[in-house]
Amino acid sequence: MRALRWIGGVLAGLVLLVAAVGGAGLLYLRTGLPQTEGTLRVAGLEGPVEIVRDGFGIPHVWASAERDLWFALGFLHAQDRLVQLEFTRLIGQGRLAEAVGARALPLDRFNRVLGLPQEARRAYAIADADTRAQMDAYAAGANASLAARGGAWPVEFLWMGHRPERWEGWHTLLWGQMMGLTLNAGWRDALMRARLGDRLTPDLFDALWPRDDGSAAAVSFDPADRATEKLAGALLDALPAPLGPPTASNEWVVAGSRTASGKPILANDPHLNLGAPGVWYLVRLEAPGAVYAGATAPGAPALVLGRNANIAWGFTTTNADASDLFLERVDPADATRYLVPGGSRAFETREEILQIRGERPQTIVVRRTRHGAVISDIDPIARATAGDGHAMALALPFMFAPDRTAQALMKLNRAKDAREAVAATRDWLGPVQNMVYADTSGTIGLRTVGAVPTRATAPSPLPYRGWMREVGWTGFVPFEEMPSRENPPAGFVSNANDRVVAANWPHHLGFSFDPTYRQRRIVEVLGSRTGQDAAFHEALLADAHSLFAREAVAAAAQLAPTELRTRAALERLRAWDGRMDRTRGEPLIFAAWMRELTRRTLEIAAGDLSEALVRERPRLLLDVLNGRSKWCGDGGEAACARAAEAALAAALDWIAARHGRNVAAWQWGAEHRAPFDNPVFARLPLIGPLLDVGVPTHGDYYTVNRGGGRMSEAAHPFAHVHGAGYRAVYDLADLDASLFVIAPGQSGDILSTHWRDMAALWADGRHVRLARSRVELGEDSRRLRLLPP
Repeated sequence: MRALRWIGGVLAGLVLLVAAVGGAGLLYLRTGLPQTEGTLRVAGLEGPVEIVRDGFGIPHVWASAERDLWFALGFLHAQDRLVQLEFTRLIGQGRLAEAVGARALPLDRFNRVLGLPQEARRAYAIADADTRAQMDAYAAGANASLAARGGAWPVEFLWMGHRPERWEGWHTLLWGQMMGLTLNAGWRDALMRARLGDRLTPDLFDALWPRDDGSAAAVSFDPADRATEKLAGALLDALPAPLGPPTASNEWVVAGSRTASGKPILANDPHLNLGAPGVWYLVRLEAPGAVYAGATAPGAPALVLGRNANIAWGFTTTNADASDLFLERVDPADATRYLVPGGSRAFETREEILQIRGERPQTIVVRRTRHGAVISDIDPIARATAGDGHAMALALPFMFAPDRTAQALMKLNRAKDAREAVAATRDWLGPVQNMVYADTSGTIGLRTVGAVPTRATAPSPLPYRGWMREVGWTGFVPFEEMPSRENPPAGFVSNANDRVVAANWPHHLGFSFDPTYRQRRIVEVLGSRTGQDAAFHEALLADAHSLFAREAVAAAAQLAPTELRTRAALERLRAWDGRMDRTRGEPLIFAAWMRELTRRTLEIAAGDLSEALVRERPRLLLDVLNGRSKWCGDGGEAACARAAEAALAAALDWIAARHGRNVAAWQWGAEHRAPFDNPVFARLPLIGPLLDVGVPTHGDYYTVNRGGGRMSEAAHPFAHVHGAGYRAVYDLADLDASLFVIAPGQSGDILSTHWRDMAALWADGRHVRLARSRVELGEDSRRLRLLPP
């Protein structure tokens, strides 16, 4: 008995010891949380700065000079998002493997092959003095924050054994380079089309990449393209995963004629990958003669989206074809050269040394042709596949034109009216975006900004043959000819990644644009009434009505399943209003049905490549539901009906296996949940679940409240991993009353109370106002004063 008591005492002591050690460790880790109160003297500051944080940790900054605002922004990003800031630099420089090991090599090789560090240095060198000064002030602020830091490094750095390096002015351009790649990824579709080879008929092209201008796809497979097909397959297997879908975002602006105040209201919600931390960081900055409020991004020394004292602006992705692929033919007589019309030309080459944590460095030879960077050099297998005498080059605008996009953004930040805002974008190279804008005088508009290439030959949805004479870029669409609408008669203008030009626009903009469901819903609501206020637009940003769901269920009118369970599910969908409500079962039934029908149809249409094509394909689905699809098998409309009914039955089985057979208990939010994964810890078996900050959400891919998933994933196909990590409504009658929200929170530190404290607010479609004065923030707010040495 004494022995048992002794053992029990020992075990109890061990538990207390582990708890004590764990508690001490937690206390130590918390010493790394940023200092938010008191006074700090920091090098590089020209005058005093006061930083006051509200209840969500959103900093409100007051400085005596504008230069110190950007210093403070760098300081804050390094305080609250240090890991994100460091990873931005490492990824952009192609050095992530130095921190995380060999698994990052595909991404490092890709960014080195494209020459992102060299391009960033070049862009910094050609920027005007004001732009460089702003970048340098931001870098000085980030370095001052590192120097003032006390206590533990962030958990991620301790886990990896990594320490951040000093920030340099040119590093601020790396964020823009990477965002440009994310939003200019049409070349990946070109690779997929090439990989399909002779399976890519015009019918399949139209089903997978529909052209909303009514034109037919001009694709045909030539047996000579086998080299392209082979190399495209190797490249798609070797390329790093894209950082996010290339298409997304909503924006609109309404004139004072439609608002209660008589002044414009502008709304914007960029759709990107959702994670913890998020892409965006909210801030309000004020100095004599300058006020800025909105979304910044760690690594960028300016507002990306937001407002100043006179204007507000927002962006959506245009889906412009601002990239091309060229299959190059290596000179048979000399492998250091490639064929051009009338002869051959030497590859431009350079060596890149890749440092790898825990392994020996690797050296790669990077090549470039007259058309761009040879991306088939990113992987030994892809290069070997190209060893039959070919290489694949990627053309991007920054390879052929000076990149002054950062300069354009900073000028946009300082614009005093709509005219200056538009003029600022003359220097914008990429990514190509649709910018909405409004000023306090009442002007509203939409303009497409960025470099849209002009081509020597007809645009192709497939890689070009680089050795042919009439291929390549001849320049870019002149600024004056870019799409633009100002003060439209309707009293509003909007975009949701749909086509912004008419079919007769004299230049080629793109092959495929987002389905028009979001845009149609926005136009429907904006045109429904006048006297609109900020709350009206806040509700529209949260709108979860799916026009596609309504259209698809209506198209299934001819279905008459005999199975009782399937018939009951279909009747339930027919009585449903199409709202993708997280608390309802109908959205789950509908989404699972559409996914299953997509997979089954693609298996017939694309065979062994079908899984790579599984994503939202509304044209493909509507053709089946309407009985017009070529891929229902023999039997015409009857075969399509059988396929749709079988897919619905299979979808019900899938839901029941995951959520039980009590249909009344099914909820869309059980599957449609924003997980906000942390890039370092999410995949660790024990730690990942402890850091889960996920929330169930409304909406889906087709709703204004965009909630995109990854349909091809088996485990969580409807997880809300892509959407509006930032939403804002700007009221030009009182810009200080503008509404903002980000997700999941301001801090990137997993131990901070602001790591996740905006997630529920965001999921419910609610927003916050930023304070216009120190008095409004209150005496209890956390206040930090920065002073020069």
